[in-house]
Amino acid sequence: MATKSMLSSNSSSQIITIGPVFKFGGTSMGTIERIEHVAELCLKLKPSAVVVSAMSGETNRLVSLASEISNRIDVPEYDMLVASGEQVSVSLLSLALRKRGIEPCPMLAPTAGILTDSQFSRASILKVKGDAIKTALEKGQLPIIAGFQGVTEDGRLTSLGRGGSDTSAVAIAAGIGAKECIIYTDVDGVFTTDPRICKDARIIRTINYEEMLEMASQGSKVLHIRSVQLAAKWGIRLVVRNTFSNDEGTEMSTIDTPIEGEVVSGVAATQNEAWIQAGSSKNQKFNLANVFTILAQKGVNVDIITQSEHEGGMKINFTVSQPDAKLAMETLKSEFTDLKLILREDVSKISIVGVGMRTHAGVAARMFQTLAEQNIDILLVTTSEIKVGCLIPREKMNQAVQALHKEFISFGL
Repeated sequence: MATKSMLSSNSSSQIITIGPVFKFGGTSMGTIERIEHVAELCLKLKPSAVVVSAMSGETNRLVSLASEISNRIDVPEYDMLVASGEQVSVSLLSLALRKRGIEPCPMLAPTAGILTDSQFSRASILKVKGDAIKTALEKGQLPIIAGFQGVTEDGRLTSLGRGGSDTSAVAIAAGIGAKECIIYTDVDGVFTTDPRICKDARIIRTINYEEMLEMASQGSKVLHIRSVQLAAKWGIRLVVRNTFSNDEGTEMSTIDTPIEGEVVSGVAATQNEAWIQAGSSKNQKFNLANVFTILAQKGVNVDIITQSEHEGGMKINFTVSQPDAKLAMETLKSEFTDLKLILREDVSKISIVGVGMRTHAGVAARMFQTLAEQNIDILLVTTSEIKVGCLIPREKMNQAVQALHKEFISFGL
């Protein structure tokens, strides 16, 4: 899908066609041979811009180097280090394209105009100044842009955190007026659950944005939630395809009417969970508003929340991602006196997602019954209109995925 855009220069104005933005992940850029393959795809399919991740394993290597010196990740030097892997990918792909007669325009975040806030290691994109990208298009060049990174108003490099390259690609598509963003990865698309866990998992050809948002937030690793949010907000057609096959992939859709009988579209699970139990009997400031305001100020994202009162005090249970657990514990200890804290990291979150839940009663009960039949304890529960999520012992995660997929998808209603 392409749109027309008026681009102006000092000498003239011209109308050019804005085609899709491509994004290639770390596995697609993992070797020189794979980068050559990506260059061939660009030659054949003619994207308007390409966003690339660091070569597979490179960001982890850089993070490991930093951790040998310091545990600080909220500082500019950390982002300058971990965002450097994308520069290598931009350079290598640009060389491969030039060899094929395509004039690339390699860009890092400052040149591409990807402006972010100053939340180092987890920055959020504020806007994309598309001027440099549009100028390159006007000249007939192909912009090759570093994903995962941005720049603050005062010129400091930032990194966008997990899923940052997907988010970069969708933001750039919105910034230049593209109507389509194709995320190339090493799987054929979005599956009903993780095919490595459940052999009966099958590809979903079309999925509602709302369902995809829930699946991404509940543990589906194909797309990050921020990229789906941006695509839905700006009306960008978002597609997931395999770099190494001709499969048509999965397309996000705004249609929210399920196929007859289809109640649950997918089963998502994540091991990257931490359960914090906090209780106090004396501190009057220990309440939901204060606790979660303080955590939000530290950039800690909280998922499942429950509150219970007991004689002389209150207890709050909540979950965070494991990388945020240490910061959350330290923050609460420093802010509240007489606080009893328990951290459990031997847990997983399992969720069923589907727009069909809006019109079908008893879905949660069926989920709970299925887990009970498997002797799987439910520790906490969270629900929305189209999702039911449970915190369970981590050792039971694979068993839960297989049982719920069989109950809701393999056999259905």
